[in-house]
Amino acid sequence: MKRSLAQQVKVGLVLALVLLFINSLVSYRNIRRLIENQRWVAHTHQVLTELERTLSTLKDAETGQRGYLLTGNENYLQPYQRAIAQISTSIDSLTKLTADNPNYEQPLYILQQRITAKLAELEQTIKLRREQGFDAAVRVVRTNRGKQLMDNIRQQIADMKAVEYSLLQQRAKESQASIQQTLLTFSLATGVNLALLALVYYLFRRNQLQSEEEKATLEKRVFERTQKLQAANDDLEAFGYTVSHDLQAPLRAMHGFAEALLEDYGDVVDELGKEYARRIILSAMRLEDLIQDLLAYSHLNRAELSLKAIDLTQLMSDLMNEIQPEIKQKKAEIKIQSPLPQVIAHRPTLVQVITNLLLNAMKFVQTNVPAQVQVFAERHDDWVRLWVVDNGIGIAPEHQERIFRVFERLHGQETYPGTGIGLAIVRKGVERMQGQVGVESQLGQGTRFWIDLRSPDDSSTHNIASRR
Repeated sequence: MKRSLAQQVKVGLVLALVLLFINSLVSYRNIRRLIENQRWVAHTHQVLTELERTLSTLKDAETGQRGYLLTGNENYLQPYQRAIAQISTSIDSLTKLTADNPNYEQPLYILQQRITAKLAELEQTIKLRREQGFDAAVRVVRTNRGKQLMDNIRQQIADMKAVEYSLLQQRAKESQASIQQTLLTFSLATGVNLALLALVYYLFRRNQLQSEEEKATLEKRVFERTQKLQAANDDLEAFGYTVSHDLQAPLRAMHGFAEALLEDYGDVVDELGKEYARRIILSAMRLEDLIQDLLAYSHLNRAELSLKAIDLTQLMSDLMNEIQPEIKQKKAEIKIQSPLPQVIAHRPTLVQVITNLLLNAMKFVQTNVPAQVQVFAERHDDWVRLWVVDNGIGIAPEHQERIFRVFERLHGQETYPGTGIGLAIVRKGVERMQGQVGVESQLGQGTRFWIDLRSPDDSSTHNIASRR
């Protein structure tokens, strides 16, 4: 039995480490794929920009030609002359940018031929105007050959841009899929690791009942194994923090490129393309909110908190100024019963906790019902209990413990948007300040959240602060 138990523990530890290693590899691969996708997205924008610059250069050349044909003034040829000097550079740049794509060889060759023909037509009419006069040049213009050449060039460039836009959409989808896969694998691996940690601890505890001698031996092994597993879990938490932090840069790039696509090429992209771009932006915003909440939750686990006496009256006054935009947007009414007492807390963490409770109270109300929130405090021996009471939709008793867990949501994203981490941050923040948090509610009868924090009058608060 003893050998079997030890084997089970080893299997659990090996599985946790293997899962951590696999999750690291998968996340690394997905991040590399994200970086590669973003590089190709930037490359696609370069090709689109160069195609647009080529067409603009030809338009400048045509503008200079028309001005000279009409006036005979050599000054009007300056745009034409600049365009002639620039067009070869644009063609060379397009050739280099598309060298990796053999499918571009034929379209680019056709574009070069048409540009050459167009430049020859422009040079011919300018020469006729210079040597034989206005009428000779106009006769060539009236053949509409120049217009046909320009129309062909526009069509060729439009076809090439359509190919690039198709590639851009494909690469944006691949980036989004990589982000979602990374978060999913990380979350699953973390959950399994925690489950394995709980299993290992249970097995050790059961083995302690065999004998006092075995108990002493087993306690030593529990300590050693727990230390190793805790180190692995700390590494996993640090890795999650790093991944969440590093995902922000490609996410913002994806968000920015989608907005740029709508702003700069809105007249080119059809309505379906615009809808795709808007969905990319919305998904990026939701994912960015999730990452920010994950980082905030991780920071609460890792940060060192210095506890001291905080004036709740002043804190609430400052906080109300900060969330005024949200209050006005929700048309909410928040009443604060002043003066409020002092508490022992960490000011930034306490601000974060109360802000989440107030925003939560303003969000979960019936449609078209203005939120009404009351904030007041009570003293209980050496503790201060701060209440946040709302007139919202309420919480069923069987769900009141679930709401403080990470990613726990009682309602759909469409009804009440959010990340499902806000109340987990509240619980973690209060616990880090040596306090407690709870809720009292019934469906349809509003919700009463409370947090308990020590009063500065408590003789043990100095010891608490020094331990932190």
